[in-house]
Amino acid sequence: MSLLDWIYPPRCISCRTIFTPLHNAPHRWICDNCKPLLITIASPFCLRCGHPKTSNTSNPYACLSCQSRQFHFESHRAAFVYDGVVRDMIHHIKFQNDRQAAQGLGQVLAEAAHEWGFNTSYADYIVPIPLHPSKKRTRGFNQAAILAKPLSKTLGISMAGDMIKRTKKTAPQSGLSVTGREQNLSDAFAYNKRKYDISNKKILLIDDIFTSGATMSTCAKLLMANGAVKVTCLSLSIAVRDFETQAYDD
Repeated sequence: MSLLDWIYPPRCISCRTIFTPLHNAPHRWICDNCKPLLITIASPFCLRCGHPKTSNTSNPYACLSCQSRQFHFESHRAAFVYDGVVRDMIHHIKFQNDRQAAQGLGQVLAEAAHEWGFNTSYADYIVPIPLHPSKKRTRGFNQAAILAKPLSKTLGISMAGDMIKRTKKTAPQSGLSVTGREQNLSDAFAYNKRKYDISNKKILLIDDIFTSGATMSTCAKLLMANGAVKVTCLSLSIAVRDFETQAYDD
């Protein structure tokens, strides 16, 4: 640990317990008591949407939650279920503007992606889902971009935080059906074509929560329309119950 860590010892991003400074010890983000409370997405899971497989469908690329959906991304994977400790920490990030918690969760996500085999051959750019400028000003940061930074460093893939811009302040997605979510996001994003040429490029989209997949699918459609050859998605968490409900809410 650095001298600054001895002066201001790091805390667990969940319970805020102070870590005892140890010489040359790696930086820790979550304590041994809280780590088991993170509900990981274990196999089997849908290779298309990343949802835990709770059905008896034999198709690994389409679970009951998404087999009737048209996604514009190739696949999505999430590290955790959006519940318990993970849900509490994401709420803390969004409503308490806790940048440190976002950084810690970003490192946790990066370590998971590395273990899954994500590498430089997987994508040419890492692109966080953007916030509307007014919401970003209020919060002070885009949590998806904070999550994406350690991922970019760990995997060695360039981060393009301004490749997609949110141009419309949409109504909250919660409570809307899948169709309603997609309509709500119509024309909400723009591609930064002056800065980027993504012809034949592979893109990895990053977000904190995957609910219905509408936001990532909308962004993927935009990127594919501007020349991307493949868009895949990675989220910190997936809202399992919400996703199951919303998928049949058309």
